[in-house]
Amino acid sequence: MTRVVLNADDFGLAPAHTRRVAALRAKGLLTDVSLLTNGTSFDEAALGLRGAGHFETGVHLCITGGERPVSAPRDIPSLLSGPSFRAHWPAVLLALTAGRIRRAEVEREWEAQIARAEGAGLRVTHLDSHQNLHLHPFLFPVAVALARRFRVPFVRAPRGDDPPGRPDAPPLSRLRARLLALLGGRGRRLLDAAGLPEPPRVLGLAEAGHMTAARFQSAVAELPEGDYEFALHAGDEDDVTRARYNWGYEWREESETLESGAVAAALAARGIATASFGALT
Repeated sequence: MTRVVLNADDFGLAPAHTRRVAALRAKGLLTDVSLLTNGTSFDEAALGLRGAGHFETGVHLCITGGERPVSAPRDIPSLLSGPSFRAHWPAVLLALTAGRIRRAEVEREWEAQIARAEGAGLRVTHLDSHQNLHLHPFLFPVAVALARRFRVPFVRAPRGDDPPGRPDAPPLSRLRARLLALLGGRGRRLLDAAGLPEPPRVLGLAEAGHMTAARFQSAVAELPEGDYEFALHAGDEDDVTRARYNWGYEWREESETLESGAVAAALAARGIATASFGALT
């Protein structure tokens, strides 16, 4: 049996982006979301889930992107550049390498982010992170500890033998996806030692923000049996996303791919079922 979670990262990032993802989730075109609880549109995102009768979510743990923290800045100074997180993930990696980030402060902030989702009336079923930074060996134990504390079943951790990403992906995208898979293999051993369930295998890391219908069809064409998460970046553009998030992501195009029925058709052709993280438990 093969099951696929269609999960959208960055939910709550910006107003129009959030409304588009909420609509996709309400229609069942997405089966799950990862909520950026420190995003500018968190309240609207949480309301959209509850209004559609969905009371489960993931939390997209964040210590980058120039976003504001949930914690008081005075409580987490090692995570910040001014009043916000460091703008880009390479700066976070440099700070980690230099020993300038305190693990206790990461735990304090991520705990506050998870608690904010629960405080909005949502059950947290999975953890992942902005730019997948939780997979860093210094940070993954924090995610595991918080998953146990909050009784969160799944923490995203790709496998080293996950199906490769699109061959036309830029070399750096493929290299980064491969590195994340190697880190995820180590993370899976920590999850097992902690008594947490094995998470689904992960697809879409090399295609982040560029998942077209053709690429989706290619990804599911010969999937081995098992459970998978597609890490998607559906959404929409507005003044906020254009001004602040110059990532080159094709949010609107990913949404249109889901709305076209091409994803559902590709899954149906293979007899693959869709599921939420809550259903996997």
